Amino acid sequence: MSKSQNSKFNAIENTDAIVGIDIAKNVHWAGIILPNGKEIKKPFSFNNNKIGFKSLVETVKNILTMLNFKKVIIGMEPTGHYWKCCARYLKKIDWIKVVTVNPHHVKKSKEFDDNCQTKSDKKDCMTIARLIKDARYFEPYLPEGVWAELRNLSNTRAELVRKQNAVKTRLIATMDEYFPEYAKVFKQILSRTSEEILKECPFPEDIKSKGKEGLLKHIKETVKRGYSKKQVEKIYKAAEESIGSEEGINGAKFQTKMYIEEAEMLKKQIKMTEEELEKQLKETGFYESIISIKGIGVVSAAMFIGEVGDINRFDSYEQIRRYAGLNLVENSSGTHKGRTTISKRGRSLLRSILYRMAFTMVNQNEELKELYKYLTTRKENQLKKKQAIVAVIGKILQIIYAVVTKNEEYKATRVFTQERREQLKVA
Repeated sequence: MSKSQNSKFNAIENTDAIVGIDIAKNVHWAGIILPNGKEIKKPFSFNNNKIGFKSLVETVKNILTMLNFKKVIIGMEPTGHYWKCCARYLKKIDWIKVVTVNPHHVKKSKEFDDNCQTKSDKKDCMTIARLIKDARYFEPYLPEGVWAELRNLSNTRAELVRKQNAVKTRLIATMDEYFPEYAKVFKQILSRTSEEILKECPFPEDIKSKGKEGLLKHIKETVKRGYSKKQVEKIYKAAEESIGSEEGINGAKFQTKMYIEEAEMLKKQIKMTEEELEKQLKETGFYESIISIKGIGVVSAAMFIGEVGDINRFDSYEQIRRYAGLNLVENSSGTHKGRTTISKRGRSLLRSILYRMAFTMVNQNEELKELYKYLTTRKENQLKKKQAIVAVIGKILQIIYAVVTKNEEYKATRVFTQERREQLKVA
């Protein structure tokens, strides 16, 4: 049994009562049992507001007083965002320990008691209480202060980038119908030159009526720097030979105008969010250490900290890897040896941040570039590219954990031992 599981059982032994809460948007349901599983109060409802939270606390306190009990564990599913207000309210009370249970576990175990697939709020809250009784719970991390600021900003930027990608997709779809040759000239549809063309003359007839010299003059005046005369000439030639549709073209122009305006607004919002991310990252005390790591930029660092929170709360970098759902799991049974994969039981945005970080660092960081090359070319147990990236992420987490917890800057010579460096060079 692991240390964490032992500590959970010890917490149950030192607890007088257990409360399971089934979370909903407006009305929650709670049930109370003893650590031995005996029900001491049937499920009851309370509202998702301050009056409801107070009534829950009063009900639990009255039962504890009546039975001469002192401590209670209250657990719930982290369903969407509805559980957070209740959890934060209860965490402020010293005689209450707040925990969460995995919704997947609740779904799988609700038939244990009655062998019936019925789902109801009354049934679920008791199922949650019994899972807590068996120490199948987790202590939730509810970030506060700068950690909460970074978490919200990280989520905001991720949402804005998703919207930006959606706009790009819709814009590409429109151009594929009305000017299919456009993508061959402009690989990045939201590049500066492309944006100006799409705003002024998005479709072939518009470009031809503008004329080659007129188009070039417009780009010179608006883009000023960084444009390619050759690219402008190419788009004009493409317009002359285009096979794009001409039906509904006025509606398509209006559509394109809306997309461009939305893309510009999103770009501005992303920039503002990134500036705020940097500002908040400096408040953590981790800024100098984490930015000193070659290949990690300010935005990646801030979003990483936003997802992880205070790194000092972890005992090792392995815990952060598990928190991200990047720990390895084996799928084997009997003589069958299945593939080893990552669990994906963790924060999906954190995994995404780490993947992007790894791809950048194997190009910009010499030490990790060597490691990646070694993992993908060694004679024994050679890894595929994606497997190697997962292994590199483990090393990145180890480096980040070391420099942040020790409050020191990145030193390339300390990434690998001398023996390991020699091994990488030989490979």
